[in-house]
Order: sequence, then C-alpha cells, then structure tokens
Amino acid sequence: MDNSDGGKGAVTSDLERMIDDWAVAWSSADSHDPERVLSLFADDCLFEDVTFGVHARGKQELRTFVNRAFAAVPDFKYEVRSRMITKRWAAIEWAMSGTQKGDAPGMPATGTPFSSVRGATILELEGDKIRRESDYWDAATYMRQVGILPSQQ
Repeated sequence: MDNSDGGKGAVTSDLERMIDDWAVAWSSADSHDPERVLSLFADDCLFEDVTFGVHARGKQELRTFVNRAFAAVPDFKYEVRSRMITKRWAAIEWAMSGTQKGDAPGMPATGTPFSSVRGATILELEGDKIRRESDYWDAATYMRQVGILPSQQ
C-alpha cells in the first residue's frame, strides 16, 4: 500500500477509510443498501465493469446497476487483498464471493456459490468522492464456479 502523501497522514487515512467503506458498501451481504454505494460517488460519476462492457453514467444509472447486482448476488462479499492510494487515484486488488441467485449480464441464474474470484478496481478520486470506477475481474473462473462454463480438468 502506498501511503506517500507528502506528510499529510490524515489525507491518506481518510482515503484508506473510503476504500474500506467502498468494500463494505459494495458487499451486499454487509450493506444491501444501494444508497451507501451511491454516497461514495460524485454526481457525474462513471462506473465501468470492463469485463462485461457495462457502463453506468451518473448516479441514476449507477443506482440501477447496483440494484441489479444486489438482486443477482444478495450475499456478495468483497475481500480487499491489497490497495494503493494517492490523492487522485486508488487501485484495489480483491477477491469476491457470493451466490448467483439472479441473472447477470448474459448469464442466467444458477443458484450456485462462487468464491475467491480475483479482480482489481481502479478509482479516480475527486476530493472525497469517486469520479470513476473501473472493475476488471476473472469472469472465466466465476463462470466455471457457477456452472456456466465447464470445469477445467
């Protein structure tokens, strides 16, 4: 984790707290409150699930995405494994787990649990808000675990 902030430890602590809040807010198993996610974002934010080409511009589109995500995986959980934070950017390495109980883009619900699916998020920060979030994650492992793709032998 990069704490180089030019001697402004409080700024880094605030940003570290934002990353912790981010992980809890996105974890529907802990929060299940879309407004908690939205409170972290700037009004004109951009959210990207790069893996599936999903874009949500602004809080209304983000709200729709979050509601669908929480419905698809109501026990979703992020585990932050590492993070790097500067005043303007953050990078988070994480693993996700949950149960696919609802349809996801291009993937019908299987009711099957998944775990330790790795990914990374890049955040562009603007003050104390997230201006842009770009998620990159291992869809092949996810799809094997929930039974959409055959297991590797």
